[in-house]
Amino acid sequence: YKRQIYDKGSRLVGWVARRMNATPKYMYSYGLKKSALLFGGNRIKKSDYVCIVEGTLDAMWLDQHGYPSVAILGASVSSAQIDLMSKYHPSEVVLGLDNDEAGRKGIEKATVDMSNRFMVSFVEFPENTKDFQEERDPKMLEKIINNRSIW
Repeated sequence: YKRQIYDKGSRLVGWVARRMNATPKYMYSYGLKKSALLFGGNRIKKSDYVCIVEGTLDAMWLDQHGYPSVAILGASVSSAQIDLMSKYHPSEVVLGLDNDEAGRKGIEKATVDMSNRFMVSFVEFPENTKDFQEERDPKMLEKIINNRSIW
């Protein structure tokens, strides 16, 4: 699939494509500064919380189910992305990074980097679930988000 990426002002700034059975799995338009963007940020409305996920599919999946979310296009939140997040004025950020080693390290770093600006929480996925997009049951999505832990 190929998705367009917009900035907060809804200006098209690039694209991301996911390739099946290829390395690298994700391809981005030339010159795209991933660390300065939040995929889906142009769709965020006033909300008490915003979910932060790694990939575009996770952000779209959560959005389709009514959960405000952005993708950081990787496993580590940059300082520029934290600054962008503050423009949405969430009272809480919910970290939903992948259930793997990179995601766990990303959560550890993000909680420290973000805790002075937001209330930070994180979700815990069931043992065999890697990310939000793998969870197809809407009631389980709700349970995962509602059972989040405050850092």
